[in-house]
Amino acid sequence: MINTLSRDAQTDSDFDYWWEMEGPWVEEPNHRRGGISGVQRCRINGATYYIKKQTDHTCRSLRHPLGYATIARETHRLDVCHKLGISTPEVVFSQTRLHQGAIQAILATRELAGFSSVEAWQESVTDDFVKKETLDALSRKLGEILSRLHNSRWQHGCLYDKHIFFRHERKGSNEIEVALIDLEKCRRRLSISQASRHDIRQMRRHMPAMTERHWGIFNSTYRQFSYLSPNKGVPWLSTTDCN
Repeated sequence: MINTLSRDAQTDSDFDYWWEMEGPWVEEPNHRRGGISGVQRCRINGATYYIKKQTDHTCRSLRHPLGYATIARETHRLDVCHKLGISTPEVVFSQTRLHQGAIQAILATRELAGFSSVEAWQESVTDDFVKKETLDALSRKLGEILSRLHNSRWQHGCLYDKHIFFRHERKGSNEIEVALIDLEKCRRRLSISQASRHDIRQMRRHMPAMTERHWGIFNSTYRQFSYLSPNKGVPWLSTTDCN
């Protein structure tokens, strides 16, 4: 994983390779944060990659009061999840550089082969039994990995069904592997409660596939692994709380 700031663009052949790669836009270039950001899907030697390209797309922090590329922040969050044992897209290239007075940044990740977003899966599944069994397993796995994320005070920040991917670990198995994408808004909170409350309330609003039964399974698993005190009120784990 590379994350450097190169001032001499002419010597950075790896950066140029990814920057010049062309493919259909899965996220059209948009103007925000004072810059431009977009994502392309590219096929290289039979494999699929997603390449995020940004120009002057920056964020600020106490450590970087003048701003730094949001791709650098997202790359760090991907590394955090990897260390926590949470599946995310594999980073194959990540770098920022100063080029003709502009901050350019690239994040290239390998496709999550065999995975489907909850959003896409929900639209395609027709067998009610398969849907129920899969959502049962998915709810348990989400409870496990999100408690792990929140126990370290990390908040995903964008838990929509299109950002939660999963696959069966082997054909015919009910064991589910879950991967999280779009960690650009991921940040560390002051407490487990803050991270937990934000993410779970957000997920309840944006996971229509999960019924009250599935939220019950999720809540039970989450409490089992969470460091939150069992004696402390956690209304966002109630099946009636989504505000």
